[in-house]
Amino acid sequence: MQHVYVFGLLALPALLAGQYSETINSGRPGQSIGAVPVGRDIYQLETGLSINWIGEGGNQIADYAETTTIRVGVLERLEVNVDVSGASVLAPADGPNHRDRGINNTEIGIRYQVFEQRGWRPALAVQGHLLLTAQDEDFRRPRTGSSFTLIADWEFSEALLVTANLLRSYNGDGTQNTEYVTTLGMELSDRWSTYMEVYGALSETVTANYDGGFAFLIADDVAADVSAGWQGQDGLNDYFLDFGISFRINGRRSMLPE
Repeated sequence: MQHVYVFGLLALPALLAGQYSETINSGRPGQSIGAVPVGRDIYQLETGLSINWIGEGGNQIADYAETTTIRVGVLERLEVNVDVSGASVLAPADGPNHRDRGINNTEIGIRYQVFEQRGWRPALAVQGHLLLTAQDEDFRRPRTGSSFTLIADWEFSEALLVTANLLRSYNGDGTQNTEYVTTLGMELSDRWSTYMEVYGALSETVTANYDGGFAFLIADDVAADVSAGWQGQDGLNDYFLDFGISFRINGRRSMLPE
């Protein structure tokens, strides 16, 4: 009975009013995730294509990745989300022009908002994911892994937001990673927004990568984005270009009286 009581205390904030928005609140573009779930009865899809160029001149290669996230609002402060990624990666060890292609990542988990922002205390959320083994053979994990993310948002004005993520992952192959993301987001108008961020590893060595981009609100439930970044930590030219679109089905509108 004590465990039921403790769980009830933890779950209580999820039953309280959240921060539902009349316009879509996408996790794209960028590497960070926000502290605010999509909201109860919201069904959202975020997908994008990334092209990554590595090397210089005749030695430059291009890898491709497509990432799709499905987010379902269960309660105001609780969502279930699924990540599925596909890739086309040059694999020189198997031949000069051989590529590994297929599903390279699958994850499922929840995001739970613990606190809304109050004064200088940020909005705080946690996310837990299972890293599944449902990939194509060239990319399959040996075992199921897991990842845990601590998320903080500071909204300094209606047009300025800072997001910080701290991620710890256990990858299913015996390796573990600690990563960070810090993002500065700005609203330029009712339709346009932009962001800049730094992200990297905190494990064996500390790294810093940079990216930024723009998002455009096409309609209340549809947004498009473009971003670019640099990841040249090993002395190589390593940069990427990313395009994406997000849309949602707003179950709340269908329940409104005529």
